[in-house]
Amino acid sequence: SGNDCWGYVSPSGREYALMGTSSGTAFVEITDPGNPVIIDIKSGPNSLWRDIKTYQHFAYAVSEGGGGIQVFDMGNIDNGVVSQLNSAGSSNTHNVAIDTTSGFLYRTGGAGSGLLIYDLSNPATPTQVGSWTDIYVHDAQIVTYTDGPYAGRQIAFCCGGYSGGWGNPGLTIVDVTNKSNTFVVG
Repeated sequence: SGNDCWGYVSPSGREYALMGTSSGTAFVEITDPGNPVIIDIKSGPNSLWRDIKTYQHFAYAVSEGGGGIQVFDMGNIDNGVVSQLNSAGSSNTHNVAIDTTSGFLYRTGGAGSGLLIYDLSNPATPTQVGSWTDIYVHDAQIVTYTDGPYAGRQIAFCCGGYSGGWGNPGLTIVDVTNKSNTFVVG
């Protein structure tokens, strides 16, 4: 069964769907949408929920079944090769968000409760550099502002709440610019 999908366009312009399934991550070429081609399926922890995001030519998959962050190299996907590199962390995660401007990955939900923050300066080996765990975060969007009054700041828009997200749910805005000193903006 499928549970989430993310897109990737290789440097050659070929298009791919990265599909979360109950047993892993599928890489499907969809350049010709009427003729999808499964390139590879990489196994992962069994779970009805898996989320995938991309940064450069890497894909990062997380699962509520555990296993931390699975890292995949798609640098040779046009030739039918996707390599699984390693995993970062070990706990379960509901979603993953990446701020591609700043190069940081954010695990949300699952055992991490709030945000677990990873540096992608070496994209093959994400390194945890911080966290914000005041509340459960179900999903997030992180934006690096390049102009205006917030220029240079990295802001996380977090959907979540207390008691696993059920208590007092809403939107919490967190400044994550300094990974060791995150704070609530509103």
